[in-house]
Amino acid sequence: RDTASALSSALSVGLATSPRPQAATGARLVSMFQPELKRTDGSVDKQTGAFFSWLSTFVAKFAAPVVAEKPKGPLKRKFAKPSGFGKYSLAQVAQHSTPEDAWIVVDGQVYDVSAMKHPGGEVIFSYAGRDASDIFRVMHKNQELVRTVLKAHLIGELASSDQAALMKDFQEMTADFAKKGLMDASPVFYIRKLTELLAMVSISLYLLWNHSSSLPLMVVSCLLQACFFFQCGWTTHDFLHHQVFKKSFWNNLIGTVIIDLGMGGSAHWWKNKHNQHHATPNKMTADEKAAVDPDIDTVPLIAWNEALLKQVATSDRGIISLQHILVWPLLFIAYINWQVQGVIHLLSFPTVSTKTRRIELTAITLHHLWVGVSVFYNLGFVNGMAFWLASHFLSGFGTAFVFIQSHNGMEIYTDDKDFVSSQMVSTRNIDPGVVVDWVFGGLNYQIEHHLYPTMPRHSYSRIRARVMQLCAKHGLPYETCSTWESTKKVYAQLAKIAKLV
Repeated sequence: RDTASALSSALSVGLATSPRPQAATGARLVSMFQPELKRTDGSVDKQTGAFFSWLSTFVAKFAAPVVAEKPKGPLKRKFAKPSGFGKYSLAQVAQHSTPEDAWIVVDGQVYDVSAMKHPGGEVIFSYAGRDASDIFRVMHKNQELVRTVLKAHLIGELASSDQAALMKDFQEMTADFAKKGLMDASPVFYIRKLTELLAMVSISLYLLWNHSSSLPLMVVSCLLQACFFFQCGWTTHDFLHHQVFKKSFWNNLIGTVIIDLGMGGSAHWWKNKHNQHHATPNKMTADEKAAVDPDIDTVPLIAWNEALLKQVATSDRGIISLQHILVWPLLFIAYINWQVQGVIHLLSFPTVSTKTRRIELTAITLHHLWVGVSVFYNLGFVNGMAFWLASHFLSGFGTAFVFIQSHNGMEIYTDDKDFVSSQMVSTRNIDPGVVVDWVFGGLNYQIEHHLYPTMPRHSYSRIRARVMQLCAKHGLPYETCSTWESTKKVYAQLAKIAKLV
């Protein structure tokens, strides 16, 4: 108990006060265990010491939101909002590129969104100082409502409206898709998807409560529960991207119920993380010292390129040297990790309102109650734990395996690309098919999804050819391959970086 208490104190103090919390925590953790790491001759086992150094770095990074010092207050604007209605050049807009001083351009109009409390999270500041027209259009389903909200931030217009040929063609294509009804969801499709979820969880629970003594039926029940969690992920993804309803309220409500009550995850955590990923896929800062896209911020476990590898101290790179092998078993714990990260986010993230925190934590608690009671009451602790771990491991592997196919092994960039180019260079499709479409939840059409996040997934196959034509016309890559080929590419990239350790 004393050792655990000391470890907790060291982590808390190191993270809250040190300008380099991970390094400071690592040093304290290693020094704490130094007496236990010494050999009989008094020397320290370097390999064991290196392991604790890596472990402390890992714990510090993922525990930081819990123990880090709370922010002193809400984000505040640096300058007063300009009065009147002016004309500005893109160069002038580019000078306002921080959250405290943020200007964006949408369809030729200039808006001052400094310190704005954006419903979708801080992702809006990713385009501070830039033209955000295309990302704005594809990320917002109810354009009329959102533009009404933006009016309060309007300060002027662009002095010139020169537009690149690529973006002009993309906008014309987008308008054509909307005209053909491809942005409208099919009620039949989503009723079928919700029915699939209810069928899987109902049969799984029925078998648990009525046939818990049958090993074969428990295997079936476990597989159904894993598929339920797995498919819940894709369905909540559709709702939280506002693909289904025209009104965001219903999308958010049903999406939150599915992810919180059905999966034990957090809708607020998902939105904050996933919206940022969509705005800046595979992007790093200009100095290559940090990942802008949270989905590639996986060190010290995984380094997707050499720049990310450099973020890890040489002594802490042992795991990365084996990342091309270890990544596959690590996928099994992905679902449990997301559940933990969701709770950490709700307890610590400054923009989570008290109401949201209470609602989501209550729903997450109810999730663990219905899963825990049905599993452990009927199977006992040992068999129940085997069932619980198997369903969570299988679901985690399936979901994470789909994720790493889409962007990993693709270009990681640092410059401010236009919206379409940034999506195309960083995204890969998996060749479609009936089984692939179901297993991947439509995300095998990852390119189409990234170009049109609010488009219902059943429309992606219908726009694929047009997107290919756009890319061919403007010399952009359109990568599509089989699941096996994609997996080999991911492995090759991980092995390439592992050799640099």
